[in-house]
Amino acid sequence: MTAILLSLWLFVVDLFKSRSRLEAENLFLRHQLNIALRRAPSRVRLSGSDRALLVLMTKLWPNLVGMARLVQPETILRWHRTGYRVFWRWKSRNRAGRPKIDRGLRDLIRRINTENPLWVLPGFTVSC
Repeated sequence: MTAILLSLWLFVVDLFKSRSRLEAENLFLRHQLNIALRRAPSRVRLSGSDRALLVLMTKLWPNLVGMARLVQPETILRWHRTGYRVFWRWKSRNRAGRPKIDRGLRDLIRRINTENPLWVLPGFTVSC
């Protein structure tokens, strides 16, 4: 919210600046943007106030819509495909660990173990 108020305040202040000063400031900001884009991470992270400011500006000046496009439709489709791929890979993953043994089978193993003590190595106990 503070970003929106600050941007509006700067807009009002810019109304009283000379045209040459605004052009110089614009050139300076474009240069900063070019530097930032060279070192930018692969993904732009916007906060809620950034999104609100973009929406407000595109409502006030509809011709900015073309410049405000941050994500292309192909990117969204690629995200969906990747999400489905990750989900189904997770869903069909190989579950590691010992498989569950039926309760009747465990009882049978314990009964055989107690009835035949010589079949088991010394110091070895069956734990199920």
